[in-house]
Amino acid sequence: MSMNEGIAVVTKVVPSVKRAKDPAAVLTREDLDAGPISLDEIEPGLWLGNASAAADVGTLKAHAIQSILSIDSVPLPVHITDHPNLRVRHIQAADVPREDLIGHFEDTNRFIGDSLAEGRHVLVHCYFGVSRSATIVIAYLMEKYRLGYEAAFQRVKAKRRFVMPNPGFVNQLKLYARMAYRIDRSNERYKLFRLRLAGDNVRKAKRLPTECMDVVKADPGVTQESPEPYVYRCRKCRRVVATRSNLLLHKPKAAMAAQSPAKIGREPEATLEEVGTDEPVDSNGAEGGILRPTAAENSMPTDCPPATGMNDLTQQLRRSSISSEHSNRSSEKDTAMCSKIFFIEPLAWMTDIYRNTQGRLYCPKCTVKLGSFNWVMATKCPCGAEIFPAFYLVPSKTEYSTVVQNVQVTV
Repeated sequence: MSMNEGIAVVTKVVPSVKRAKDPAAVLTREDLDAGPISLDEIEPGLWLGNASAAADVGTLKAHAIQSILSIDSVPLPVHITDHPNLRVRHIQAADVPREDLIGHFEDTNRFIGDSLAEGRHVLVHCYFGVSRSATIVIAYLMEKYRLGYEAAFQRVKAKRRFVMPNPGFVNQLKLYARMAYRIDRSNERYKLFRLRLAGDNVRKAKRLPTECMDVVKADPGVTQESPEPYVYRCRKCRRVVATRSNLLLHKPKAAMAAQSPAKIGREPEATLEEVGTDEPVDSNGAEGGILRPTAAENSMPTDCPPATGMNDLTQQLRRSSISSEHSNRSSEKDTAMCSKIFFIEPLAWMTDIYRNTQGRLYCPKCTVKLGSFNWVMATKCPCGAEIFPAFYLVPSKTEYSTVVQNVQVTV
């Protein structure tokens, strides 16, 4: 099917939705015609179809369907949602590439699995049963059978030939496989996906919405029981401003062009595209490279006190720690990542990011400028790569630190 489902929704749903007399009433689709009834059984008891099938009581009875998973911008009619013999779950979602469906996979998989375990046939539907609902069914099969995206897609397509998840949903499904069929919030691709969704929302609302606050991570400068061993500090006051896990790594543009020239200049969602296989990988494995500190970062800070007594021991431990780390890193097979600018996650100490779309980042202790941020426009790294949204620290304003120094400062 060549017609994009999202376009069809815009052209057919919007004109047909009528405003209720009651101002508090929600949108309904009582008068919406989604075309002829269409549904197909993907697996025993699991059906995939359109809104017309979900709204027809006779069709539901004929196929013994008692559970309905609705993935649509508007709920089903009241005679379905209030039916005593039907279990209905509605997830509001539009058929656009940036819609967040991956965040619902665990819930929808559980709903489908529990219903089938109870002997209840399940219908998963969207407007046409092509993109959104197909994505949910594919995710269920991927998790159930530990399949990659392509294998699960072909299994669904064999039963319903015109399924076609939009490109953004395909990328989310591939990411789901890479995260081993669970939401791994430490996964770098997932972090970037959530950041881009937040950036889109900030562009519309001109501030960070409440539902996107999860992208702002805790302040690493606050005393912690188990602090991360490697951190980045303000060079002037030594206040911890980021940890190594806060870094959002990227390859230099030259390396990206050599691997896939066609990807340069594409829309931000291309970041989720997979290189090679879409089979699951250990999130602690090849999910992004390690950013190597520059020579300036490895050098001893000029404002350190004389190395005498305990300080002398501390300096020796620090050199040993860095040397060991570099030895471990040198054996890694990952492509070298750019280190010209430190792009990081938004952090709680960046107070201006909540109410501004762009601005500067200042050290929360000494107020020296450390970098900048931009929610709505891509920022070009000196290597040529464009990052969106961007929160970055300038290497000349920060320094790399080991756990020994971190303990020294925070004790």
